Amino acid sequence: YTDETMKATIVPNRNMIMLSAAIGWAVSLKYDAVAYAAHAGDHTIYPDCRPAFVEAVRSAARLCDWRSIELLTPFVDQTKADIVRIGAGLGVPFERTWSCYKGGQIHCGTCGTCVERREAFQKAGVADPTVYGGQ
Repeated sequence: YTDETMKATIVPNRNMIMLSAAIGWAVSLKYDAVAYAAHAGDHTIYPDCRPAFVEAVRSAARLCDWRSIELLTPFVDQTKADIVRIGAGLGVPFERTWSCYKGGQIHCGTCGTCVERREAFQKAGVADPTVYGGQ
């Protein structure tokens, strides 16, 4: 999964749009925080996953309403393999999680996020329960 292939998956301003909606929703429900799952592997490719972006949104979330909203980024310094290890330790039902960009009933197994998912499980030394197309 090369940098050029990853760049093809960029949706301009995607995370800003989703975070704005999530923060607005959190304010309306009187929540104190929004969690954002950007991880260390995203920083080099996706502009809206870089630390400077995260800090800018964090600052905006604190100023967006009379009540401050905290932006939580628990995985920002973790690799996908680290996240799989953490999830395995917590008993996450990975078979019920989704990564595939192509959609459908099962993961395609070939898109960038499927490739990254497979690699993460392999590097983490955790069995991958995901059903992929072509298996």
